[in-house]
Amino acid sequence: MNNLIEIGKKYPSNKNRFGFIQIYEKYFNDIRNDKINILEIGIDKGDSLRIWRDYFPNAKICGVDIVKKDFKIDGVDFFFGDQSDEIFLKTIIDKFNSFDIIIDDGSHISKHIISSFNYLYPYLNNNGLYIVEDLQTSYIPRYGGSRLKLNKFNTSMNFLKRLTDCINYEQNDRPFYEKNKFDGMIKYVHFYQNIVFVKKEASKKYYHPNKKQKSFINSIKKLFSKVFY
Repeated sequence: MNNLIEIGKKYPSNKNRFGFIQIYEKYFNDIRNDKINILEIGIDKGDSLRIWRDYFPNAKICGVDIVKKDFKIDGVDFFFGDQSDEIFLKTIIDKFNSFDIIIDDGSHISKHIISSFNYLYPYLNNNGLYIVEDLQTSYIPRYGGSRLKLNKFNTSMNFLKRLTDCINYEQNDRPFYEKNKFDGMIKYVHFYQNIVFVKKEASKKYYHPNKKQKSFINSIKKLFSKVFY
């Protein structure tokens, strides 16, 4: 049985040219024969979907694009719409219920990446992977990024980097930490050049009980932290 790299050579996907296939092999090898659901945003000419179809024999695969395609791929369902439209995304969830792998290779626009992640991550199964490709666009203005202000709040890279706070925050003095809705839902965030892998799994919680957070002293400490830190 061919490995992912060999299968990738059959199709001219840019995942080969960018070196993503070699990285995917590390994460996908152990689940290759599992019965899983895969969602990829961004169909292009369909080559990456053909790679997944050949590699995952027991998977149900869904491809999403804003531009309607005039071709079909055996064993792959197509949906056409805006990846940032929650009503559209709900039609996909209504059919598949949840996914084990979600790959965002869509518009590469920061606000679209963030919107899709916020909606779809709750429908990623435990131990699932959420992958975002082509993160270099986070530094390009027309995609909502910035070449000069690397800490610009609403870029895809800074959104994804903040996810690491969900598993790495102050253990003993939590008043300075602002709770994120993904706390306790992320096992790791692995960055490579222009691609990230987010693993969904319950993470150990070190933060203090909420009753301490509501104390008067901690409210004062939080106020001072916003002003002086």
